[in-house]
Amino acid sequence: IGAIFFLSRPEKPVIVDATKLVKEDSNKLSSDSAQLTIVEFGDYQCPACGAAHAPLKQAISEFPGQVNFVFRHFPLAQHKNAQLAAQAAEAAKLQGKLWEMHDKLYEMQTEWDEEGNALEFFQKYATELGMDINKFNTDINADSVKQKISNDMADGSALGVNSTPTIYFNDQLHKGGIGYQDFKTAI
Repeated sequence: IGAIFFLSRPEKPVIVDATKLVKEDSNKLSSDSAQLTIVEFGDYQCPACGAAHAPLKQAISEFPGQVNFVFRHFPLAQHKNAQLAAQAAEAAKLQGKLWEMHDKLYEMQTEWDEEGNALEFFQKYATELGMDINKFNTDINADSVKQKISNDMADGSALGVNSTPTIYFNDQLHKGGIGYQDFKTAI
């Protein structure tokens, strides 16, 4: 019986064009003192993004002022409600409730992800978050909301994003699974 051993060198980090990672209108939680910027290209209906949400939120809260977090929309075509969920988040942003809706979409993902009328769930969340429901209903379909998501996706595509979550620590692509320890180590 023989054995074959493959020796490999560690992969070099993939460093990308930072101008494609963070834009002026990107959704950010930021601090001037932060040494680390985490950028996520995410999809609210993606189970892996949903699984990464809690450990990321925990790591950010445990290291206040040390992390900038940037969320970029990348709704995947195979997720039938992902685009509308992204629009719900952007509509919430127009009422100052982006991060509350962001959390709600991930935390309640299994409630709405395969529903035929996910909009009803998003409207319920908007009401629970104290939003003006009439404004939310108008904004969710606004061209500016759809364009923001389209711009995020275009930047992601230019960077080679093809799955979610795609995570960058500063300007370096993180490869492989993602969990609390990965975030903590990066911080």
